[in-house]
Amino acid sequence: MTTSCITVTDQQQLDAALADASTTCVHVESERGVWLRVSSGSATVEASGSATVEASGSATVRASGSATVEASGSATVEASGSATVEASGSATVRAYDSATVQAYGTTSVHAHHYSTVTAGSHTAVHLHSGQATVTGGVLIDVTQLDLTNPAAWCDHHGITVTDGKAVLYKALGDDLTAGQEYGKPTVYRVGDTVTCDDWSDTNDCGGGLHFSPTPHMASQYHYRATRWLAVEVDVATLRPITDGGTPKAKAKSCRVLREVDSFGRLIAGEVTATATITREGR
Repeated sequence: MTTSCITVTDQQQLDAALADASTTCVHVESERGVWLRVSSGSATVEASGSATVEASGSATVRASGSATVEASGSATVEASGSATVEASGSATVRAYDSATVQAYGTTSVHAHHYSTVTAGSHTAVHLHSGQATVTGGVLIDVTQLDLTNPAAWCDHHGITVTDGKAVLYKALGDDLTAGQEYGKPTVYRVGDTVTCDDWSDTNDCGGGLHFSPTPHMASQYHYRATRWLAVEVDVATLRPITDGGTPKAKAKSCRVLREVDSFGRLIAGEVTATATITREGR
């Protein structure tokens, strides 16, 4: 996927960038005290410095530096540095570094590193770090889970394991090809077994074929996805990626089961693998 990024400083520029279908990433660098509003669109808005952004609808915002974000609706925010986020509605916030979050309503917050979270009585707070500070909310402590363990990772994300195999998802474009941006195009065809030839047996990103627990999560790594595939992987060789962000894992190989829609519903019935393809890629 070709990534097109643009930097904006005011609302007019932001609106124009979000209306441009070729723009996949928008950097907001507004002056302190200037509010910019984003409500939808397929682009990811990145707020840094002293930028202030109000996110609603299905907007996706990544906040860093001293940026401030107010999130509502079904907005998703990833906050790092010293960013401040106030979330309400059913927004989802992932807080890293020393980010500060105030969350209310039925929001969901994931607290990492040294983040500080103040939550309402019905807000779910997933605690990922013993160094994070959480006040209020309904605490879900996952600090004791070993999410590098493939079986524990699958169970945590509600992935059914049958006979040592798990079904994960890949978000792709019309040509069912991934890895182009790394110079390693890999085609996923229903019925094929796809194998990576630069496998790295670690929990780090890279050196494997990457998948997510749901089509929606997979789409967070391909914002312009038009097609989704269900793949089968061997849980024993699955390696959860632990560097934060939307959940994903990597495998050395997979069998492409079927094409599904963005909700995981069947499009083309399951096909038995008929060929093995070795490719570099992701």
